[in-house]
Amino acid sequence: MDALRNGSFRNRSIRYKLLFYFVFILAFSLLSMSLLGSRLYKNSIEEETNAHTIQMIRQVKDHIQVYLRESDNVIHYLSKDESVQGFLRSPGTDPAELRTLQTAIERIEGVYMERHAEISGIVVAGANERFAMKGLERITRDPLTAESWYRDAVGRPDELQLISHPIGRNIRAEQNVSADQILSFARAVKDPVTSETLGVILVDMKLDVVQSVVKSASLGKSGFIFIMDHQGGIVYSPVNPIVYRISGEWLKEQDDNAIATIDNVRYKIIHDAFPDSGWMIAGVFPLHEALAVVTEVQTYTIIIALATLAVALLASLYFTNSIVRPISKLRSLMKKVEEGELLLRYQGKTNDEIGQLGNSFNNMVEEIDNLIRLVYREQKEKREAELKTLQAQIKPHFLYNTLDTIQWMAQDRQADDIVEIVYALTQLFRIGLSKGQEVISLREELQHVESYLVIQMARYEEKLRYRIDVPDVWRGYSVPKIILQPLVENAIYHGIKTKQGNGTIVIEGHAEDGALVLEVADDGVGIPPEKLAAMNGYLRNPSDSEHARGFGLYNVNERIRLSYGPAYGIDIESVPGEGTRIRVRLPLIHSREEDGRHVETDDRG
Repeated sequence: MDALRNGSFRNRSIRYKLLFYFVFILAFSLLSMSLLGSRLYKNSIEEETNAHTIQMIRQVKDHIQVYLRESDNVIHYLSKDESVQGFLRSPGTDPAELRTLQTAIERIEGVYMERHAEISGIVVAGANERFAMKGLERITRDPLTAESWYRDAVGRPDELQLISHPIGRNIRAEQNVSADQILSFARAVKDPVTSETLGVILVDMKLDVVQSVVKSASLGKSGFIFIMDHQGGIVYSPVNPIVYRISGEWLKEQDDNAIATIDNVRYKIIHDAFPDSGWMIAGVFPLHEALAVVTEVQTYTIIIALATLAVALLASLYFTNSIVRPISKLRSLMKKVEEGELLLRYQGKTNDEIGQLGNSFNNMVEEIDNLIRLVYREQKEKREAELKTLQAQIKPHFLYNTLDTIQWMAQDRQADDIVEIVYALTQLFRIGLSKGQEVISLREELQHVESYLVIQMARYEEKLRYRIDVPDVWRGYSVPKIILQPLVENAIYHGIKTKQGNGTIVIEGHAEDGALVLEVADDGVGIPPEKLAAMNGYLRNPSDSEHARGFGLYNVNERIRLSYGPAYGIDIESVPGEGTRIRVRLPLIHSREEDGRHVETDDRG
């Protein structure tokens, strides 16, 4: 993001930008969909788990409610039975009569126990200290009216009393059934006429019924259901220590859907209340088990997302390269065209925007090439016209005849110095015109510049000396005519003329790196560094040298570059106070005479 803020991102390549945007969009989309999908799936699993737990709790509660109602019905029917009413109401003390009533009641109790296998015992206890029981027996002779279950039932005669795990009673089961496996129901028996409390009926129900119902409800691997009474005691729960860490008071204060952390494990607790009794039934399960499938799905989602991202990245690379490759190719061609390679063309296989751009590039390069050729042809034709105009203005035959006349007149008067100068001038014009040819041999060019030097030495006498040191092996090569004379003229007027004392001009020639190099050196005053740098700049960049067109050096350099290309031309070296050396670089082109014309042979290999 820092790259985006400081602007360096704008300077990145198109490939980098496209890949960045593709990967960013893909990663953002995959991440968003994965997070959203995981969240929705997690919520869905939680809702399904909660709904399943609530359904299980309600089923268990409904089944237990059935047993509770059946037990209450047993008590109700017993309390309405005439034998029970008579047993509890009769003040008689006849042992035989009491025994008869007791036997009748026990028989009735036995009938109900046979119909309801979950009932383990029934007690009918009267306020008159009479009692009849089936499946139970009294432990001591203490009165049953002093029992807590009896007092609670009498104290609230209109309510069914539920007692879980009845410990400490003065009665016990005839069978081997412990109090932990018993759920007791007690209700007061009233006189239907006077509503007087006659006694209490107690029914013991085996917890096996509750256990089978609770176990039939599954809450995952380690989830469970437990039942708690109105005092917070556990009516029934499977063997799990977690249940004893859940306070009844805390549970009453919570919503129906609560979360508790026990031993660093988060548990979901969903509970519901039994009507009238104050009991609660709760389902408990660890959240990590319920959400285990979510974690698994999230893992697979991440794997699939990463695989999708990798495939998408490869596809993005391919797609990006399909866009960037032709652009890079076009950019490479543009750089080569900038370097002067105008024959290159873009070869596109598509007709999309890039293909159309390539076609426009081809048209532009072709137009530039045509314009350059047109300008070059016009410049060449212009110079040829100027030269022909100059040659037309000079009547060669008239000029030669006049100079011959002057030469003979000087010989008649024995003026040898004049004869030498006139001869040099004749050679100068003859080679300069050279029958209209633009290219002559180096031998002729050296004769031309030597004729010029002879004329200049007549003027400057002892101040000017010269030496021409060019091996014969190079004198047969072709050069543009009149390229050395302007350089020598420049050396005389700008180097030696202003120097104190005499000066020397040396003309040398040799081959170097497949080219013919001619050098004109003088020991004159030299050129200041600033001016030297400017002059070399003009020579290397002719397009920037409009104000230098009047210089003979520039004209010679431009003729060479126009004829042979930018690899050839003039370069100047100079040291102020020591002199100047001008190097002329030309192609190695051998010349020979055929029918009075120069014929060139390229020796550059």
